[in-house]
Amino acid sequence: MMVGVSLLAVLALSFYAPALVKNLGVDHVTTTAEHRNVDLPDGSLVDLGAASALDVKFSETSRLVQLRSGEAFFNVKPGDSRPFTVKAGGVSVVVTGTAFNVRLAEEAVTVAVEKGSVEVRMPPAETAQGTMEPVQRRLRTGEQLVARADGTIEQGPVSPDQAGAWRRHSLYVDGATVGEAIAHLRRYHGGWIVVTDHNLLRQRFAGFYDLRDPVESLRAVVGPFGAQVRPISTLIIVSAP
Repeated sequence: MMVGVSLLAVLALSFYAPALVKNLGVDHVTTTAEHRNVDLPDGSLVDLGAASALDVKFSETSRLVQLRSGEAFFNVKPGDSRPFTVKAGGVSVVVTGTAFNVRLAEEAVTVAVEKGSVEVRMPPAETAQGTMEPVQRRLRTGEQLVARADGTIEQGPVSPDQAGAWRRHSLYVDGATVGEAIAHLRRYHGGWIVVTDHNLLRQRFAGFYDLRDPVESLRAVVGPFGAQVRPISTLIIVSAP
């Protein structure tokens, strides 16, 4: 019993400690499955998603917001001459007055515009395929850009209603990988999700899923690929049939 308790303690530390250290000194932080409204000094509004962290640095000449983890929906108040910039990983989103969503994960950074327009910028970067040239893309209402960790960039249409669907407790997926969806569901499950079949993580799919029930949503995501979901207390194991 003591060995089991010690193992659970180690797992808990490995799960929570990195996030706690990473979020030290961050202005706004949410926990698992928590959504929070953040009022910015200029009157802009932010809906901060689950297990997310946000820093705010406003000055006389600029408005800078850094998404350190997770997801946030921004409704930027127009009429301020200072540029409004959101940074997420290596991606910068520059706007005036608009509403858009930014999701930061290990696999990709996703920017989706509900209304208005934004400019997405990325500096040169080294990838497995070589040096990636600087990127500057304009996104308008109903457009989305996905910048993946391997250097690939996908830009295409998205329904404005789906740009921040998580605010209505829905996970909308269209062409994302199973790995990306699981990373999102982890922020709504107060435990661990372990995947034993790594080929599964690369599969792509589309659909709507309920974030209020991450276990059933996980089953709906991986079921069409023949994978099984086994909850063991707060641990969920996803395995091949």
